[in-house]
Amino acid sequence: MFNLIKAEFYQLKVRLSPKIWLLMSILISMAIVIVPYLFENNFSGTGGIPSYFLAQAYAEFATSMAVYFLLGLTLTTFNNDIKHRTIVNSASIGYSRTKIYFSKFISSLTFALIFLALSFLTFALVIQFFYPTDFSSLVEMIVVDKFLAYLPIWLAYLALYIAILFVSDGTMPITVLMIILIMSPLFLNLASYASEWIKAIRPYVLTELNPDVALSVFGIENASYIVAFIYFIVFTFVGLTLFKRKEIK
Repeated sequence: MFNLIKAEFYQLKVRLSPKIWLLMSILISMAIVIVPYLFENNFSGTGGIPSYFLAQAYAEFATSMAVYFLLGLTLTTFNNDIKHRTIVNSASIGYSRTKIYFSKFISSLTFALIFLALSFLTFALVIQFFYPTDFSSLVEMIVVDKFLAYLPIWLAYLALYIAILFVSDGTMPITVLMIILIMSPLFLNLASYASEWIKAIRPYVLTELNPDVALSVFGIENASYIVAFIYFIVFTFVGLTLFKRKEIK
């Protein structure tokens, strides 16, 4: 399995698309600080733009867009497999499908964490330059209060993406998933008015999971992480089971 993970990291290292994603994380994080700074004169009557406001804006943007960035990052780790059939080659030379599955999961997760860490560090450095801010406050406000709270939910999404990419052939399933992710909040919002049952289960739906919303599971309060963990286990089990049964040609 170590050799598979090593090969995954090598592909990410030598290919161009991962570097583009990392560059994007830097540019977006810089823009969240620099663009408001350029228009700061518009806020002169209110004493300028407070750094905590930019930190909150960055945290909200990162958490709201994370599932879409994560999908793009996961697709990037599968790019060579789609083009050059590396999964087929790995299976044909004797690697177990379980090792193939989890090596891809580890590489995708690592790439996503690097993207997130680079994004945060860029934001923290740029905001220090334009609006000197206590770094520990940024870590607490963004990393601890937001990123760590959302991490179980993001892991559930990653498990879902990987399961679909391993099981499906072509891009249609992932395109349908993207449409569902975008449209489901609207659908659930409308359906909640028509059904009390849907309104009751809505906070437990993956696309609606939010660590700031109190959920109760088995008598445990604020248990969104438990719901996310259940999703993670289910998606991983189903994806791995179907991949093991899939005929690889």
